[in-house]
Amino acid sequence: MSIERMKFVNIVGPVQDFDGFIVKHIINKDMQLEHSLNYTGTVKGLKPFIEDNNYEPLVKVLENLNRYMKVQPSECDNNELAELLKESADIEKAIDYVKQIEEDFNEIVRKIEKNKAEILENQQILKQLVPIENLEFDLDRLFNLEYIKIRFGKLPKENFAKLDLVLEGLDVIVIPFSSDERDVWVSYLMPALVSERIDNVMSSLHFERVRIPKGVKGHPRDAILKLEQEIKMLEEDILKLRSDYEKIIEENREEFQRVYGRFFYLEQAAEIKKYAAHTKETFLLSGWITEKSYRMLLEELKGRKDYVITVEEPGEVKGLKPPTILRNNRFFKPFESIVKMYGLPSHNEIDPTPLIALTYIFMFGAMFGDIGQGAILALAGFLLYRRSKSPLGWVLGCVGVSSVVFGFLYGSIFGNEHLITPVWKPPMENISQLLVLAIGFGAVMIVVSIVINIINSIKAKDYGRLLFDKNGIAGLVLYGGVLCIVLVALNTGSISLPFPVVAVVVIIPLMAMLFKERLEKLLFKHGKAGGSFVESFFEVFEAVLGFLSNTVSFVRVGAFALSHAGLALAIWTLYDMVEGTGGIVILIIGNILIIGLEGLIVAIQGLRLQYYELFSRFFSGDGREFKSIRVCEKLKLLNRQISG
Repeated sequence: MSIERMKFVNIVGPVQDFDGFIVKHIINKDMQLEHSLNYTGTVKGLKPFIEDNNYEPLVKVLENLNRYMKVQPSECDNNELAELLKESADIEKAIDYVKQIEEDFNEIVRKIEKNKAEILENQQILKQLVPIENLEFDLDRLFNLEYIKIRFGKLPKENFAKLDLVLEGLDVIVIPFSSDERDVWVSYLMPALVSERIDNVMSSLHFERVRIPKGVKGHPRDAILKLEQEIKMLEEDILKLRSDYEKIIEENREEFQRVYGRFFYLEQAAEIKKYAAHTKETFLLSGWITEKSYRMLLEELKGRKDYVITVEEPGEVKGLKPPTILRNNRFFKPFESIVKMYGLPSHNEIDPTPLIALTYIFMFGAMFGDIGQGAILALAGFLLYRRSKSPLGWVLGCVGVSSVVFGFLYGSIFGNEHLITPVWKPPMENISQLLVLAIGFGAVMIVVSIVINIINSIKAKDYGRLLFDKNGIAGLVLYGGVLCIVLVALNTGSISLPFPVVAVVVIIPLMAMLFKERLEKLLFKHGKAGGSFVESFFEVFEAVLGFLSNTVSFVRVGAFALSHAGLALAIWTLYDMVEGTGGIVILIIGNILIIGLEGLIVAIQGLRLQYYELFSRFFSGDGREFKSIRVCEKLKLLNRQISG
């Protein structure tokens, strides 16, 4: 439950061993690479690897082809990867292999698409012929008359009713032969000499002409039968082509998986070269490595005189901030998501995850204490976590359990406080004590957050912040001293303090905070130039008000507990007013609203208290995430996408 300690290393080794070294000691290990040339200064003969990643185009082709093959590259450990690299990587041979599979696929796909296009065309012709299937005409002869022109098509029913009026006096015969809800299917005959004029008139009535292809001959019924047979043959041919398609996949699956996996790893390994530099004889790699991995690397290279490793502590590396790795056990790990929403701690700060987890669980339960509603939240959260491993599910499950615990303290089951005897007291019967305890909890948390900031200041060697900051020793003495004075006054009923106590508890801390910049510059020879006295005064005044407002802000923990109890009381009051099933419906809907709406509000308020009242006192949030070369993790993600 801490932040992993880092070291910055420069690794020098034989350039001919570069590929094998990165596979054995860099890939899937806890090391984040940096661009070596940026941190080595001017070294004679040192230059970057300028050759392109020759594997990248091939891997893209393989990934594209895998949309059809749907294979999952095997996951290899580092020893297997090293053996993989010993084999010669014949890119041209792999490209030829992939191209052959693509050509086979493309030929089958082309034939399938051609058949689908023919089926679609025949289906469209069928739609045109079905309305005239009962006509006793030879289609070939019908469309080759010299003096008479015949049209087939449809027009809207409302326009069909106007035909007699519109066509009156024109040389045309209209024959209706079928209809549906919207249209009437008709044919009309006319002399060839007036066909253009009559076609224009029919178009004005929104007549949609159906053109019968020249290849369709014979009676309409015979043509329809022939088209249906052709469609059936084309569909059977598509089934056969798809069978051939699957056969190609099965025949090539094993070999394709081997080729794909091999070049996937090689491409990932080649990407590392952009971080490295080299001379004719040696390569250079630089980056951050965890202390544990550093010791393992030294052990693995023990006895190898051709390798040289230089190491620097984080504070010795200029212009580069160490990355951050949060190390927490399985219980606290999902709560890292809450911390990361605010930012990552720097490498020399305390990881606040355990503190945030425990306080958030406690505050949520205190504000939302109910056995039944908490059990539903816990069940839903743990089911979500089990299915998707979502951090949200674990957090929801934990706060649900906390709600159940506080439900026993409050004696509340789905808002009813009369079913069981409370271990403590229901909120509505204990208002003043509940609010006082909430403020007391807030005071303790503020003290804890100041202590964490003091520890962080010591680790960062920022002694001005340690001694004179409002969240340093000066602030702790002021805030802690005032708290003690208030507690004594509440206990004795009077305040009688000697001047030395007032000086130590109030005056000296305020003066230290007021002249913080000047004291830093005087004692530690650093820090910004002090501002005006008025500016410093208002900063101290704001800090004092902040202590007060931050403490009182925690009263919302008790206020939301009262709000939750009040909403539950309102629902049960409505239940008592409504008889029968109506009351049960009110209980169900009311509890759903409380769980969904108030649960969300309580969750947000808990985060607000964390971020504004605690985090701001000790957490910089300017850390950067540790990113190592994790080929196996990329592969797992890729395999999940393929499976999905």
